[in-house]
This record gives sequence, C-alpha cells and structure tokens, in this order.
Amino acid sequence: MKFKITKEMRKITQEKELNRQIESILGKKTILELTPIIIKKADLSDKICFFFDTDDNASPFDINMAYDAGFDIVVPISKMTADQVPKLVQDAIFSRKPKAPTTFFIGGSNVKEAEKIAKEVIKSLIPPFECPVIIDPRGSHTTASAIVALTLQVARIHGFLDLSGKKIICLGGTGPVGQIAALIASKINAKVIITSRREQFVKELAEKLTIKAGKGATKIIGEVADTDEQYLKIVKDADIIWSVGKAGVQILSNKIMNQLPPNKIIVDINLVPPYGIEGIKPKHDNNEIYPGIFGIGALALGRLKANVEGQILKEAAATKGLKIYDYNYAFNVAKTLLARE
Repeated sequence: MKFKITKEMRKITQEKELNRQIESILGKKTILELTPIIIKKADLSDKICFFFDTDDNASPFDINMAYDAGFDIVVPISKMTADQVPKLVQDAIFSRKPKAPTTFFIGGSNVKEAEKIAKEVIKSLIPPFECPVIIDPRGSHTTASAIVALTLQVARIHGFLDLSGKKIICLGGTGPVGQIAALIASKINAKVIITSRREQFVKELAEKLTIKAGKGATKIIGEVADTDEQYLKIVKDADIIWSVGKAGVQILSNKIMNQLPPNKIIVDINLVPPYGIEGIKPKHDNNEIYPGIFGIGALALGRLKANVEGQILKEAAATKGLKIYDYNYAFNVAKTLLARE
C-alpha cells in the first residue's frame, strides 16, 4: 500500500529534522529557552543644561551646582541678551528628540535683561520640544526665598503665626535679592518697605514691584534713607529687618541697634565684613544679638539657598516638558526643606 506524501507532511518532516539538528548542537531546549528576550533600553540621552548668563563670565557657582545636581553637560553662554534667545534655544531643542532631558537656566546680574531672556526662552519653546526653565539671576530668586522662609520659621519660634501684617524693612532693597524678597513678602501680606539713597528711584521701583506682585498682595513702599537718623526712624517700629545691600557695607551701626526696642528679627545676607548690621555674624541662626532682637546670618541663609537651588536643579534634570522654576516655586521648596528638618 502506497502513501502519498503531501506538502504538509514534507514540511513537518523537515521541521523535525531541523529541530533534531539544533538539539544535537545545543542540547535539548524548551521553546521558552529558544525565544529571544528583547530588552527595552532606557533613554540614555545626556542631561544638558544651557546656562544663559548676562555677565561677562558665567557664574562658576551655578555651573558647579548644575553638575552636582546630576547634569551630564553644562553649556555656559555669557554676555547673554534677549535678542539672541530664539536662535540659540531652537538650535538646542531641534537638534534633540522631543522630551530629551534639556534645561535652560537663566542667570546673571542684569535682572531686567534676565527677565526678558526668560520670557523669550519660554516663547521660543515649540511643542513637542518644550523643556524646563530655571530663572535665578545672580541667585536672587533662591536667596530671597531662603530669606523669607527662614524669617518665617524663626518668627514662628517667637510666637508669630505668619508674616501677615508684620512690618518688614528691606535695607538696600533695590537690588536683585531685595526686590524678589519684597515681592514674596508682599504676596504673603507683610507690610514691606524697601530703602535706598535715591528717593525718586526707590518710590518708582516700589510702585512697579507692587504691580508685579499682583492682585491680593500688599502695597510695597519705597523710602529714602541715607543717615543714621533716617535709618533709626524707619527701623524703630519694624518687626523684621532685612539687610540685603552691597557686600562689605554697614547700614545699621551698633549705636542704632542699641536704641531699638525688643521683639525684632534681623537678617543679614552679607558674608564680607563689615556686615550690614553691626553685631550680627554669618554663623548666627536665631541667636539673640541685642536684648530681644534675634538674628540670622549669611551662612544659615547660604545653606538653605544652596539646598533650594540644588533641589530645583535635580527636579529640572528629571522633568520632561515645560515647567517654570521661579521665585514662587523656590519659596515653596525652601518652606518644604525647612519643614523636613
């Protein structure tokens, strides 16, 4: 009796023979063992931070902070101006795939130009190539956030529930740090006065800052102060005094401080002697400097400022898509970090 060999039978026979040959070489394997395992590789794209600095030399402090926060590459671009932004930003984002780990950091001493740069960066980010933007010209946003957050923490130790309604004198408050600190304090309803030797300038700046603070914020006042008599008059009934002027310039002398009543908190960001307020030291952290007057020095502020900046940089490095890290965000980070201590 003859059997007709069909194509199907021939195919089965060939497959069996092929399996037999494979087994003779590899040994008997299960189907699972012979199935290739496909491993999906993680995105290994470098984390790049483009650092736009308005100064002649990009800040080594911020460059170091970015590397320590986990960026693989930091590209410093100095003498940055707003008109250069569109081309540089779009060259940076279009050369990478969408959602690549790219961050733009805006720094420098020229706060006005830095603000223009930040607006242009955000405007130049085209979907789906959007990415995080950090705004911290010369550390003003993170430093100011540390000032307000630490003041609030110390104030609560001394019985203040918050800073609402408290009179805050911001000495030398026309600089980058003073302006941002005044904005934050205004938004939490403190009574803020910024001082300067230039009367018209400080009054006009206070009006602009009040508008910038927005609806619901308290009005920021500008006052001229250039003599001991003027300073004494302004700070005498203050609840809080912030010295945020130029490094190495004393604003309040021991003579003035000894005439002040108690129940005050003083803050000095100056790390270069003579300090802004005589008697305070950089290491002070809620120390009683004068009877009933407690101080916070530059080192205590500096630690928190650095931690805030580091936290923001780490978050930005891990963030995909557009996210703005400005003084509002920095202030919340500062409060969160203090609450964990």
